[in-house]
Amino acid sequence: MKAVINTLYEAKLAELKEIIDTDSVPVQLTIVTVGDDPASKVYVRNKVRLFEALELPCHHIILPEEGTTQGDLDSLAAKTDHPILFQLPLPNGLEAPDLPAAVDVDGFGSEALGQLVLGQNPVLPCTVQAAIDIIELHCGEFSFPGLKVAILGRSNIVGKPLAIELINRQSTISSFNSRSDLAAVDWNKFDVIVVATGYHGTLDNTQFIEGQLIIDVGINRIDGKLVGDIKHQDGHLSDAAITPVPGGVGRLTCLNVLGNAVKLCQAK
Repeated sequence: MKAVINTLYEAKLAELKEIIDTDSVPVQLTIVTVGDDPASKVYVRNKVRLFEALELPCHHIILPEEGTTQGDLDSLAAKTDHPILFQLPLPNGLEAPDLPAAVDVDGFGSEALGQLVLGQNPVLPCTVQAAIDIIELHCGEFSFPGLKVAILGRSNIVGKPLAIELINRQSTISSFNSRSDLAAVDWNKFDVIVVATGYHGTLDNTQFIEGQLIIDVGINRIDGKLVGDIKHQDGHLSDAAITPVPGGVGRLTCLNVLGNAVKLCQAK
């Protein structure tokens, strides 16, 4: 599955390069971080490197954890005229500003999510786009109508918007959360299972069968290793196609930040 993800990544990157070169789109991005969260530093570094490799401007604004107010973030959001993202998590109860859809590269704001419900969204949240791309590649471009998909997790970043996008594509959705009795579910009846709970061991690879696509969105650090939400039992190789962690959904999510920036800049 890792080779499939790599092929998809390279194909999408080549497509974006062609758009940037042939359309001469003035693409740029601003990333705002607050404090010194180690995971955030890794994510931001990957995004900045991607833009730098294509010689595109990527402005990284680093604000101190102490003394930064909600007003500081809102002021930055109000002044921007190009795509911007506020790297999560934010400390001290701070929240990412509710951005206009025209600059909301993450697609998390109320305007972008409202447009998603109506099927009019300019961009999808980056991880949602990654999941859609993987499903399309594995199951086929025209497979979405009637596709039986289980989504574990109800976050505003992945679970909810992914469910809406799949409903828009006429898939059949089952949604599960922390109150769901996961032990009572027959997971074999689903074509695709997306696990985005943020909890390692939500499901394990013994629960899947041949022909299924399992998308592991989670990133957890266990005993110094990066692992997903799916636990891989020693000695058991699943017949299902399971996205790897690391090197799976997260890699495509980073690329989709660039893809969304291109789309928003094209629309200006």
